[in-house]
Amino acid sequence: MILSLAASADPLGKIEADFHDAVNDLIDRMRDFGAIRLTEVARLAYLPWGGGGQPVVSADVSAAHVELVALIALAARISGDSGGDQKMSHFVSGAKEDLNNLLYQSQVRAIAATNPSDKLAMVSMLVRGSEVWLRNTSYPDRAEATVRDLLDGCPDVRQELITSLGFSGGEALAVLEACHDLQQDNMNSRMQEMVQAMNEAGASVIGGTLDPIVRDATRAKFNAAWEPEVEAATVGIDQLVASTGLPEDRVLAIVDQFRLNVGATTPAQIVDDFMAGKNPLRTHPLLVSDCGRVMLPHHALTGGAIKHNLEQHLKSTTAWDAYADHRGHLLETRTRAALEKVLLGAHFRDGFEYYVPDSPKELATGDPTRYTKRVEGDHLIILDDVAVIVEDKAVALSALSRGGKVNRIRTDLTNIITKAAVQAGRLRDAIERDHGVRIDGEGWVDLRHIREIHTIAVSLDDLSGVATATAELVKAGLLERSNICWTVSLHDLELITELVDRPAEFLLYLRRRRNPDATVLYSAPDELDLFLYFFESGLWVEPDPDQIRITYPYLPEPTPGQRRRHRKQTRAIIASRTDQLDHWYYAKNGNGPEVIPKPTMTGTPLIPFVDSLRERGDYGWLSIGATLLAGATAAQARMAGVAKKLLDNPRADGRGRSLTMPLISSPDPAEGWLLVWVTRPPGQDPASFEKDSTDYLRVKMHQLSLTRGAVFLYDESTREFWGSRYSGQRDPLPDALKARLSQLEPPEAVQHRLPSPAKRKKKQRSRARK
Repeated sequence: MILSLAASADPLGKIEADFHDAVNDLIDRMRDFGAIRLTEVARLAYLPWGGGGQPVVSADVSAAHVELVALIALAARISGDSGGDQKMSHFVSGAKEDLNNLLYQSQVRAIAATNPSDKLAMVSMLVRGSEVWLRNTSYPDRAEATVRDLLDGCPDVRQELITSLGFSGGEALAVLEACHDLQQDNMNSRMQEMVQAMNEAGASVIGGTLDPIVRDATRAKFNAAWEPEVEAATVGIDQLVASTGLPEDRVLAIVDQFRLNVGATTPAQIVDDFMAGKNPLRTHPLLVSDCGRVMLPHHALTGGAIKHNLEQHLKSTTAWDAYADHRGHLLETRTRAALEKVLLGAHFRDGFEYYVPDSPKELATGDPTRYTKRVEGDHLIILDDVAVIVEDKAVALSALSRGGKVNRIRTDLTNIITKAAVQAGRLRDAIERDHGVRIDGEGWVDLRHIREIHTIAVSLDDLSGVATATAELVKAGLLERSNICWTVSLHDLELITELVDRPAEFLLYLRRRRNPDATVLYSAPDELDLFLYFFESGLWVEPDPDQIRITYPYLPEPTPGQRRRHRKQTRAIIASRTDQLDHWYYAKNGNGPEVIPKPTMTGTPLIPFVDSLRERGDYGWLSIGATLLAGATAAQARMAGVAKKLLDNPRADGRGRSLTMPLISSPDPAEGWLLVWVTRPPGQDPASFEKDSTDYLRVKMHQLSLTRGAVFLYDESTREFWGSRYSGQRDPLPDALKARLSQLEPPEAVQHRLPSPAKRKKKQRSRARK
C-alpha cells in the first residue's frame, strides 16, 4: 500500500478514495443482514471463548472488530433479514481482513494528515491509538469497583444521579453487568441445544442414513446457535428487571441513558471518528432493537462507559464539586494504602502544606524557615535515607483529548502529568537545596539525612500508551528530562504493589523506571508490561563507561566490550507479557480452578539476605536491599557467598577478614555505593570491632568519592550475622579519620565494578495483555 501511494501523483487523494471504496464495499456485502444479528455473529467469531471457570483472555483488537461491525451496520442502516446456511458467519469470517485493512487505511490517513513539525504529534497518536485498540486497561472487576466507589461512595452524588436521571451509578453497573451475564446465558443455552441436537442426530442414524426431519431440525439448531434471531441474541427489559431486582422504570432509564444512537452519521464518518478516538460505544454501549430488546457488544465497555457518561452529566449539575472532592479523596486514600504495602514502616505525610520561596530575593536569604509562599503537597513518604514524593491527579482526559484534539491533549496532559511532575519536583528541589522543609502546622522538618528522592504521579484515569511513553512526553515538552516523574494509574499502582514481595524490589523499580535513559530505550503499551519486564530482565540501561570514568577518574580505562555494549543499545519495544499475571489474577479471585503462582523477580540469589535486613530493621535496609538486588544473577551469587568464604577461611594471625566492593554503575555520584563484609575474630571487643568497621567504611567511601555505603558484620566464633551499618555522611572527614587514608590501598587498585545487571536468568513468559 505504501509503495502504491508513493507512486501516486496525488497520495492524499488516493488514500481518501481507497478508504471510501473499502467502506462502501463492506456496506454492500452486509446489506442483506440485520445490524443486531450481525453484531452477535461478530461477537461469536471475534471475541475469545473460555471454558467453565476459566478466565477469558482477549486481545483488544477483537473488541475493535466487533465494535466496527456494529457501528458500520448501524450507520449504514442495514435492515435485511437474510440468514441461514451460515451466510452471516461466512461474511464475518471474511470481513476480518477487510476490517484490518480499513483500520490500517485510517491510520495511514491520520499519519498523512499529521504535521511532522508538531512535537505533540506522537503523543496525540498514542492517545488515539489507545482509544482505538485498548479496552481492558485495568482488570474489569477493579475498574468497576472504582466506578462504584466514585459514583455511589458520595451521598450527594448518588442522590443527584437518582434525582436527575432516575438511577444511581451502582444500579447502572448492575444493569449492564446483568445484560452481559444474560447474553452469556443465552449463548450457552443455544450452544447446549445445538450439541444436544447433534448428539441425538448421531444416535438416530440407521444404516448410515439420517432421517430428513431430524437432519433439518439439527441444522436449525446449528443455525440458531451461530446466527440467532434478534430475540435470542438480545435481552428483554423484563429479564433485566428480574435479574437486578430494580423497578422497571429505573431499568428503562438506564437503558435510555446508555443506548447508542448514531443519528445521521455516515459509515465513512463513523469509521473516521472511531479511528480518531471518538468511539460512541465508549459512553453509549447498549444497542437497542426495534422491539426494545438490548445488546451489549462486549463486557469491557461497561466500567468506562458508566464513568465517562455519568461524569459528563455531573459536570452540568451542582453536585460536580462534591464529586470532584470525593474523587480526589478516594485517589489519595487508595494511593496511600497501596504504598503502605511496599514502604513498610515509612512515615507518611498526606495532604500537607509547606513553604517555598516567594521570590528570588527570599531564596537568596538562604533561610528556608523564612519562606512565605505556601503550597500543597499530596504525599511525602520518608523511610530512613529515602524520600518518595507523590502527587495525585484525579482529573481525566476529556472526550476531546480522546478524540485526538491536539490542543486539548496538551491541556489535559499538562493538568495530569506536567503539573504533577512540577509539584513533586518543587518539593524534591526544596529537600535537596535546603535539607528540610517547613510544613504548616508542624514547623521545620529536618531531612538532611535523605540521600535518595523519587517522584510519582498517580492518576485516577488509565493513561495506557501515554504514561509509558516518557521519552515522547519529554520531546513534547510535557516533562523535563531532569525531572522524570513516574506516572502511573491507580489500578496499575495497586496491582504492582500487590505483585511486589519485598520493598527493595519496589525501590529498585523506581530507580530503573525513572532513569532518563530507560525512558528512551524501553517503551511498552502498558505499565504492567514494563514492570513484568523489570521482573524478568531488570529494565537495565548500560551506562556510558567514559562518563563513569570522568566521575571516578581512578577507574581503569573502559574496555572495548564496555564501550560496545553501551554503543549498541537500541530501543526495545516491550511486547505484552502478562499471560501468567492474567491467570494468577483470575485464579486468585476465584475465577479459576487452579492455584497459579504470581509473577516474581527472577535471578535473585540475595533475596534471603535482603529479607533478613528488612526483618532486622537496620537503618538503611531499604536502600541497601535495592542496591543488592540490582546486580546480575552471577554477581548476586558471588555476593551471597562472600560471608561464608570469609568465615570458612579465618586469618592465621588472629585478625578479622574483610572484602570491599564498590558498586559503580552510573556516572551520577549520588548512585555510587560501597559494600564491605567484615568478620570479628575471637577475642576482639565487639564495640571496638563495630567502630573500626564503620570508620573504615567511611574513610574508604571518602577515598573513592562514593556517597553511600554499608558494612555487614559477622562473628567468626558463632558465624552469626550481627547486622548492617549504613553510612551516608555529607560532612567532611574528621581529622581523626584522615590519618587512616594513608593506610588504604590507592583508589587505582579498584579494578572491577559490579557486572552489568542486564544478564539475568529468565523465565519464559508468553503473550496476552487484555
